[in-house]
Amino acid sequence: MAGFVWRIDAPVPLKIDGRFQPFLTDAPRDDCSISFEICRPAELRGTVVHADNPRVLRLADGYAIERNLLAPEPCTCLVSRDADPMHQQGYLYPELIRFFRDFDNLLDAANLEHMLTALGAVSLHSSFITHCGQAILFSAPSGTGKSTQAALWEQYAHAEQINGDRSVIRCVDGVWTAFGFPFAGSSGIYKNKSAPIRAIVVLRQAKDNTIERLGASEAFRLLYSETAIQRWNTQGHAAAVDLLIRLSAAVPVYRLCCTPDARAVALLQQTLSSQEDSP
Repeated sequence: MAGFVWRIDAPVPLKIDGRFQPFLTDAPRDDCSISFEICRPAELRGTVVHADNPRVLRLADGYAIERNLLAPEPCTCLVSRDADPMHQQGYLYPELIRFFRDFDNLLDAANLEHMLTALGAVSLHSSFITHCGQAILFSAPSGTGKSTQAALWEQYAHAEQINGDRSVIRCVDGVWTAFGFPFAGSSGIYKNKSAPIRAIVVLRQAKDNTIERLGASEAFRLLYSETAIQRWNTQGHAAAVDLLIRLSAAVPVYRLCCTPDARAVALLQQTLSSQEDSP
């Protein structure tokens, strides 16, 4: 995921459905790992910095993150140490262990956003397509039309849909790159592909089609609102904000007020082409 090899050690047999198959690898190395065991952790001493779900304790040397998944009380805990955030220890409380045979549920307990931040990446709520070898990301709150615009580009511009709801973004050798992710809401589109980002398009529904390129500060504000950031993690939050500031300054971000038809595709295509042709 996101160009890194992740190892997840589980204490139960796992049911891995088809959407995760493209993300499996037999690479001998790993960049980051989560090792789960069935038990409750030893007494955790720290300060509660987030009291909802998840419940987060700031430890002397890291974080303990407890989650409620099916029960009113926490049933998982993940411990992340400041010195090595890319290798974490997870605990599955025995009462609902059968629930974690589903790989999707196990990943819910894995706190992937925390690890992505440590790896210099963020997850953006967006539909991800590729067109002419480059990524276009449609970002907006749920129900605005991200999947609709992605499907229209597939229909009218021969684009390929990579993910219907999530993309992971990081800078690779100076190039801002989007990666597919095995989480895509209800779209059912999960591909393990990546591409350099041509543009990020913030969508708004409208009766007519208009488009404008956003300044860096406005682009940052809108992207921040659609990014999975754990605000209780001071260091991780600062790293994610810095990444979004650099992204907003380097990658074209547009606001597209649009209709759900081919006219929106034509306007965005024309805009991107004119930007490429301009000096």
